[in-house]
Amino acid sequence: MPGMQAQGVALGKVDKIKFLIVISGGKFGGKKFGMPELAKDAYSKIIDIPSLHFIGETDKAKPEHIAMLEAFKDPVVIFHPEGHTVPKLDDKSLETVLGFIDTIQRMIYNVLGFTSQM
Repeated sequence: MPGMQAQGVALGKVDKIKFLIVISGGKFGGKKFGMPELAKDAYSKIIDIPSLHFIGETDKAKPEHIAMLEAFKDPVVIFHPEGHTVPKLDDKSLETVLGFIDTIQRMIYNVLGFTSQM
């Protein structure tokens, strides 16, 4: 969606997407169905927003999820031992998620002009 928004073909009446959390996500259509016309340019430029991606080791669509990572600048990725599901987080993954949330929180504070966290 951020790529489509940047191209002006989706979400034109709302604020720019500022971050993304993706669970078992791939590009629209993927290799099996192909890219829809509306989304053809969605990945033509690197998507430069903070992104957190959860990818299951046993997910049958894992190659599609990994291919999507190439569309993002510095994606944060958590691989989990499950399949196409919302994973239960181990301590290391929880630390990664909390770090990502901290990054987003700092970004929001900066936008709002706060000099320190509340």
